[in-house]
Formats: sequence, C-alpha cells, structure tokens
Amino acid sequence: MLLPLLGGCSAPIADRVVTPGGHAILNLFLLELAIAAFILAVVVTILVISIVRSRRLPPDAEVPQTTGNRKVEVLYTAVPLAIEITLLVLSLMVMGVVRSDPPATNTLTVRVVGHQWYWEYIYPNQHVTTDGELHIPVNTPLHFEVQSADVIHSFWVPQFGWKIDAIPTKTNIMDMTVTQTGTFQGFCVEFCGNQHAWMLTTVVAESPSQFQAWVKDNAAAARPPASAQAARGEQVFMSSTCVACHTIAGTQATGTVGPNLTHFGSRKQLGSGVLDNTPANLARWITGPQQVKPGVHMPDYKFSSADLQALVAYLEGLK
Repeated sequence: MLLPLLGGCSAPIADRVVTPGGHAILNLFLLELAIAAFILAVVVTILVISIVRSRRLPPDAEVPQTTGNRKVEVLYTAVPLAIEITLLVLSLMVMGVVRSDPPATNTLTVRVVGHQWYWEYIYPNQHVTTDGELHIPVNTPLHFEVQSADVIHSFWVPQFGWKIDAIPTKTNIMDMTVTQTGTFQGFCVEFCGNQHAWMLTTVVAESPSQFQAWVKDNAAAARPPASAQAARGEQVFMSSTCVACHTIAGTQATGTVGPNLTHFGSRKQLGSGVLDNTPANLARWITGPQQVKPGVHMPDYKFSSADLQALVAYLEGLK
C-alpha cells in the first residue's frame, strides 16, 4: 500500500543525502520499508478474506483449521528466514560502505568536539579551530574524530545519512565523502542537559578552492582593531576575565574553556544557533547569557554602555 508513496518520495529524499554511505543507508531503509508494507498488505488481505468467509458460515459451524499442515508451517518459517538473511547480508554490505577506510592521501582530518552546548571543530593539519560552523570540501575524503569534553553528545547531520556518539575519553571515527555543495543543519541528538535543543551547528560544503580560501583566512591571526572604538573594545576584552575562557589568535587571550573567538565576526550565529550574530544580539548575549541560554558556563557581564559598545565593535570586527 505504501509502494506508490515510496515511488513518489524516494527521489526528493535521495537528493537530500550527500554521501555514498548515506545513500546506501537510505536505499536499505526504503527496501525494508517496502518489504514491511508488502507484508502488511498480505496480512491485512488474509485477515479481511478470513473475516468475510467466517461471516458466511452458519453460527454453529466450525472454522477449518490448519494445525499440522507442514506446507503452511514450512512456508511460515522459510519466508521470514529468507527475508532476514537477505536483510542481514544487505546490512553487512551497507556497513562495509559506511565504515570503509579513507584513502591514505588527500584525506581531511577534523576533530569534532562536543561541549555543553556547542560543537568545536579542530583542523589539526590546517591549524584552524572554530565552532558552530563546519566547513568541508566536496569530493574529498573526510575523517572525523568525534569526541566530547564533558558529557555524552551525539553528532548528527541528516544529509550525511547517519549519526555518531561523542563520548568522554573516547574517540569515535566517522569517515565519508560529501558529493554536493550546500549548507546543512546539524544537531546533537543525545540529551546532554537543559540546553540540548540549542546545540546546533551549520555545515558548509563548498568547492575545494573555496575551502582553501576559508582555511587561509581562518588560519591567520585575528585582524587588529580597525577603529578607535574597536581598539578600546580590545582593551576591555583583555582586561576582563574573557581572556581566561577564550582564545583570540595573535593576542594574549589563550583560554580554552569557551569557544575560539579568533574570527568570531564572520560567524552567522551566537550561542550555537540561539541568536543571529548581530551587534544588538551580541550586546544582549554579553550582558545576559544566562537569560538567553540558561545554564551556559559564561556569566552575565556588567559593562558600562560605552565599554559594551566598544567590546561589541571589537568582536564583530574579528573576521
């Protein structure tokens, strides 16, 4: 009964999956769904026929029994066994596609670290660290080393096709190749605290040349303040406890408790998706993160209006 529906929706679904492993998982899922729909149709058909036939019998008539019918018993046993064996073999084949080792060369390694409540991305060979936005080149083997800095998280980008847990003291591996450019939304799908729902991420899949340009920009030290107000904001930042938690490359700020802010101004979102990155929202975040995202490790700060505006100008200029 679901086969016409599957035929109409499988193409759009397939277009939204951007990895070979994801396509293999999707195809297996659609096959299992089709088999389940067929079995459901057979069972419902037999049930309806049995009800109709039984209603035609006299009230005191005995319904024919099939107890001891070896042909029926063999059929009941052989058909499910054949289906299960087929699905087992297909599942093992899909696992082989998903867990295939990346090539020895031309592989991009990214360390994905889950925090309460944001995703940090470390590119060890490119000397880039960022959070909230994962930039990857298409048609390039990717090697994700998924870790956690605190509790269990689960890294999931639906377009990749599968998810993987981020577990403290353990590194889980996720290898894939993304074949389509685009911007995708990612999530944490393991409850990790009261702001679990706001542990979002953005994945930007771009051409290799665009990715290399992004790496070049993000591997560089932070830009110096471009105005007197931004210069004052830098002084405010460096003289506060911000430096104990955040890193800004090229400055004395080397904290590792919170997100890396070296190129903060180029990010589109604040608080891992809870706010758009605008000057007004940034000022709101600095003075009241506990009101915007209760439970985050960042305390509410009390700056004068002039210092706050200077600090916002400095941070928004870090591009």
